[in-house]
Amino acid sequence: MTACDEPLPSVPVPHAAAEAERTVHRDLSLYNNGLAVGVLGGAVTSVALPSLALFTLKATPMEMGILYAAQRFPPALTALFSGALVDRHRKLGLLRWGKVAGGLLLLVVPVTALTDSLSLVLLCVVGFALAAVNDVSSTAGISYLPSLARGENLAAANSRMGALFSFTDAAGSYLASGLIAALGTSRAILADVASYFISAACMAKIRTPEPHPEPRPADSTLRREIKEGLGYTCRHPVIRPIVLSNTALALATTAWDVLFLIYVVRQLHWLPVVLAVVMGCASVGGVAGALAGRRLAEPRGTRWGVGPLMLCALALHPLALAPVLFAGPGTFWQIAIGACVTCRFAGATAHGSNQRSVRQSACDPKYQGRQQSIGTWITFGPRFLSALGAGALVGAIGLKPSMTIAAIATAGGFIVLLLSPVRRLRTMPSAGDGSGVAGLA
Repeated sequence: MTACDEPLPSVPVPHAAAEAERTVHRDLSLYNNGLAVGVLGGAVTSVALPSLALFTLKATPMEMGILYAAQRFPPALTALFSGALVDRHRKLGLLRWGKVAGGLLLLVVPVTALTDSLSLVLLCVVGFALAAVNDVSSTAGISYLPSLARGENLAAANSRMGALFSFTDAAGSYLASGLIAALGTSRAILADVASYFISAACMAKIRTPEPHPEPRPADSTLRREIKEGLGYTCRHPVIRPIVLSNTALALATTAWDVLFLIYVVRQLHWLPVVLAVVMGCASVGGVAGALAGRRLAEPRGTRWGVGPLMLCALALHPLALAPVLFAGPGTFWQIAIGACVTCRFAGATAHGSNQRSVRQSACDPKYQGRQQSIGTWITFGPRFLSALGAGALVGAIGLKPSMTIAAIATAGGFIVLLLSPVRRLRTMPSAGDGSGVAGLA
């Protein structure tokens, strides 16, 4: 038999590659849909929980600050630990079981409300525990995405995810108004309880193989791994300034959000349904920001790219908040505030999806969980102090001056990024050289 007569070897590789691509596409849809369902339910709770405190339990401004602080304090305790834990274990399993635990915790609120045993202390305890569980599952979820989408597909996946989340957040806010009107505030939270279990079921169906965590030295400890992650994040020329910018913005917006709720309910006399509709405008803006963010971040000449887009998005915060300080009661100002909220969240989502893609692209894969959790720890850990400070500041200088300070402070995130090398970032960076500085003009 000559060489020409020999049978050609079978080539199953293209078929296998196509099948693997279909599996990844299917699993990415399950991943997005599972998390989006959680966002839908979470939007209901974001309206229902403060409504329970304000309208049912008659919480004071200081008590509202304590409730917000309880919901935002856990990252200060759990974030560093959760990042090291995520890098040690399969991320998908942590995400799935975190959703189950979150659903069981939140179920306590409607059950105690139905038995007339609900209290502000209980709301604070549930909010604290739920935030701790969500911190671990959120770190696992964000760190798992690069296993499904790589390279240029990662930025596209983050952009689509941001648009989907904003859409479901908008739907959740409007769903909240309908559920609160039809079922009552406490029963409306059952929608979020269901969303946790649906999300867990979606994650259980994902079949794309997840890479094994990198082996650790025999003498490795959580403390040492956390220290390594801190050192990596603090030395990184791209990740460090983004995290610091996010922190400055988060502190200011947390204070603003606490004061805004008190302002529109107590001084502008908004009903829960009006609050839900206007909060839905935030999500509509988020959809627009997510859809436009990736396209606007593409390099245009020598001046535009992902860095300038992030700066422009951050600049929208103080500009959008300023008109709210002059608002009064009535439909006109409700519409005006809704427009301001839409613009603010369009910028926030465009910035959020791009900064997340930049950090994921620039990060060494073995540090994905830790850089995400360290970013969460630095950014969101101090927010409980901001929430408490906002409540105390109202007692010291009044509501409107406190809101003015918070609005001005939102410019801090823009200033930090403007003074960093990220302002020159034109394309998504790469972790290939270990520095992540490729893409700086």
